[in-house]
This record gives sequence, structure tokens and C-alpha cells, in this order.
Amino acid sequence: MLLGSLSALGAALLGAAFGLAAITLWLRLTSPEASVARTLMREAEGTVTFLFDDERLADATPRARDLIGERDKERSDWETLLQLLSGRFPHLRSQLGDLAEVGKKTIKPQDNQAGWIDAEYWSGLARITLVQDQDHPDETIDPLTATAIEHELETLRSIGEDSPQLIWKRDAEGVLVWANSSYIELTELLFPLDPDAIRPWPPQDIFTDAPRPAGTAPVIDMFRIELPDEGGTIWYEVTSLRRGLDTIHFAIDATAVVQARDAQRNFVQTLTKTFAQLSVGLAIFDVERRLVLFNPALVDLTHLQPDFLVGRPTLMSFLDRLRDGQMIPEPKDYTSWRDQISELESAAEAGSYHETWLLPTGQTFRVTGKPHPDGAIAFLIEDISDEISLTRKFRSQIDISTAVLDNLTSAVAVFSSSGNMIMANNAYRSLWGTDPEGSLANRDFSDELDVWEQASAPSPVWVKLQDTIGRRTSDVAWNGTIWLDSHVELTCYYAPLPDGTHQITFEAVHSDLDRINPVQPLDMKTSMNSTG
Repeated sequence: MLLGSLSALGAALLGAAFGLAAITLWLRLTSPEASVARTLMREAEGTVTFLFDDERLADATPRARDLIGERDKERSDWETLLQLLSGRFPHLRSQLGDLAEVGKKTIKPQDNQAGWIDAEYWSGLARITLVQDQDHPDETIDPLTATAIEHELETLRSIGEDSPQLIWKRDAEGVLVWANSSYIELTELLFPLDPDAIRPWPPQDIFTDAPRPAGTAPVIDMFRIELPDEGGTIWYEVTSLRRGLDTIHFAIDATAVVQARDAQRNFVQTLTKTFAQLSVGLAIFDVERRLVLFNPALVDLTHLQPDFLVGRPTLMSFLDRLRDGQMIPEPKDYTSWRDQISELESAAEAGSYHETWLLPTGQTFRVTGKPHPDGAIAFLIEDISDEISLTRKFRSQIDISTAVLDNLTSAVAVFSSSGNMIMANNAYRSLWGTDPEGSLANRDFSDELDVWEQASAPSPVWVKLQDTIGRRTSDVAWNGTIWLDSHVELTCYYAPLPDGTHQITFEAVHSDLDRINPVQPLDMKTSMNSTG
């Protein structure tokens, strides 16, 4: 009994559900919108007609469905139709923008071919009909030809879609209507979506300022993209091409090129600042021997006018102007001067030009010629007048010191901290029989000690000297007595000098001095006669 009651109740509920569904379907089919839709599509039988509810395709005739084919899930039905008809109707988007207000429009194609579009708006529904003058019969295509066409089309699609370049297309009104995977991946990186969000179509426009060429020539421009979350900066070189009424854009990652240019520019700026601060004059002449680069020091050294240097003078004009200003050694005649200039240029190309110019003004220049890439040559001009003057002063002081030492009756020798002989006077050479003209460069303490020991009696002085020099430094002066084989008594004096050098002096005791290093007595009568 209970089971029978439950079965009867279930049957009643199922019947009620079917009845409710039937009522709902009847209401939907008999609604005003459905009635309008049926009427609009019944009138369009046999034509290419699309019925849209906003951007959703509500219905379509069989011929229209065949034309639109398989729809892209990432695009709305409306965007798919606009893309399909954009070749002949590039402004269809804006032309249909006021369809709801005017109610009906006829739109002609831009390619001046047969056909048009009839657009009508009824009760929230838009009917778009593609009208042809006549129906074209189906044409039979060779299967091999059709396969080749499909294969080529598939290849072109894969190239565009899989290209690492960013590729996108805008229609005649500048609306983005197509983009490849690389472009879409960049939009997802720049404008991230929630995990559950549906990716919009068309995708976000990244390069909003990309130009639209007026002619067929491509337009190239650089664009800077800042990545989110301090991801850095990407530079793109965008090439824009006009194809019919559409514009195709190609973007190549040019970050490495831009960074290289920035590094080169910074390097050039650093070099320029460095050249500007140099005290050495710099002049660089190109392969045609015209001045292409100079620094302020060149103006200060040569006294040439900046406007003359900015005018890119030739090397010959540059040197002629230096000669006129007495800033170059004066040759004996002009012919030899020209020959000298040719030799100077040839030597600079070989990198072997290095001369000291003694100027009539009393200055001294050191001039160096160096080859540069692409056949250019560079000249470095340095004022070494102070250096030459200081060198001459030092040389004069050394000559005076040497003369003073040579006039001493005591025998003096100086050794470096490592034991090399660096100085000896005439009295030393006379005492120990050293060649006055011999070089001191290859003589050291051990060689001299052998000479001393061979010409004298054994003495603890030699042992102490060897110990002192061996330590390479000493701050205590001392002396001792030695006897030569000629029975002459000498006093040996040791004295430390700066930088670890050592001075050893030999002096004869009492009257033995005259026998060792005789000095001619002064003849007073002769002297007075010569002065009187």
C-alpha cells in the first residue's frame, strides 16, 4: 500500500515538472522577442543573414552559418563577424554604431565590387544581411590545388601565430582586430587577470601610440614598456605597414640594442670629459687627414683659434698654422719642411712618430703620433718645458756634486743597499787602480772588496765592512786603520746614507797623503803674473 502511494506521488511530481517545462517553453516561444526573431529569420530565408542579440549570435540562415564557419571561442560572435567582413567593409563597426537609433541602414563595400549590407534593428535584435547581385554557382577545384592552398594557409597562420615577434593588426578605424600569441602573452604579463576571469577580446592595446602609415612605406618607431613589479624595462622597435585599409604592426625586442647605445653614449661622454680634463693636447685626423676631434688643452698649448679647429682643417693646414705661430721647430727651408711633414704623417701611420720639439719661444713639446682605426691618426702634444728645465737642473746639480767629489783628496765610494757601486771619485780610482773611464753599472761591493784585500794587508776592517754591507742597512758610523802593501797607512771611514746606501772613504794618515794622491803646489809667482 505504502509503495503504491509513493509511486503515485512520484508520477504526479514528474508530470507536474513536464507540465512546467512545457509552459516555460510555450511562454518563451510565444514571447514578443521570439516572435520578432522568427519573423525576421522567416523573411531572410535563402539569404546570408545573421541575427544578433547585442554581441551574441541569436540565429543565422544556413548560408550565413556556412560563411561564418567555426567561431573563435576567445572572440564574441559580433567581433568574429566584423573580422570576417573587414576586408570589404572596414568601417562596419562605426557604421553600425547608431543602428538602434536609425533603425535601418544600407552599407556599401569599400572595394567597389558588387554587393552591400542591409542592417535592421527590431525590438533589441539586429539583422545583418549580406546581399549579392547574383548567386555564384559552386566551382569545382582540383583536389591537389585545394590541398596546396590549405597547406599554404596553415603555414602562414602558424608563422604569424608562433612568431617570437609581437604581431598585431588594426582595422581602418584603429581598432585592434588580431594579435598573435606573443602579443597576447605580453598583455597577460602587463595586465594580469584573476584566475577565474575570461580573457577579453580584443586584448588590451599595448602600443596605443603606434603610428598608422599614410602610404605604403613602413614607419619605424621605438617604444618603451615598463614591466610590473620592478621587472625592468623592455624596448621595442615597432614597424608599421599599411595593407589596404588595415595596419599591421611588428614589434622586435630592441632592449639589448638600446642598452648598447646607452653604454656607447656614456662611454663617449666619459671619454669626452676625460679628454677635456687632460693637460695633453689631443688632435685626431680622419683618413682624409681632416681634424675630427680635439680637446681644450690643444687650444691652450698651440694658441690656435677654436673656430679654426672647429672648421676641420687638414693636417697640412694645421701644421702650417702652427708654423706661422712659431709653435713648431723652424726648418731651414720650405722644401725640407714639406718633406718633414710627409715623413711625420707616414711615421704617425706606423705608430713610430715620437719627437721633442724645441720651439723658438723657448718651450719644449713632446709630440707623439699614433694610428687609429679606419686609417685615422692621432697626435698627442705635451708641454715638457718644466720637465726639461727640472732635468737640466738635476743634471747640473749632479755634475757639480761629481766635480766636488773629484776635487776631494779623500777616496770616496758609494754603494747601494744591495751592494752595487753607484758613485766613485777620481781619488778612489787613483788609489785602487780602477779604470777612470770604466762603467760602474756592473761593479759591486764584493768585486771592490777583492781589490782592496789584494792591495793591502789582512785587516779586521774588511770583515766588518763585509758584515755591514751584508746587513743592507746601518745607522752607525765607524772607522778603522788598514795598511797597503806599499806600507802606507789609511783610515777607512764608513758612514750610512739615506735609503740604505753606504759611503766608504779612505784617507791617508799624516804625510802619506801626498804620496797617495799628490797635489801640485800653487806657484804664487806664476799666479800673480797671470792675474797681474
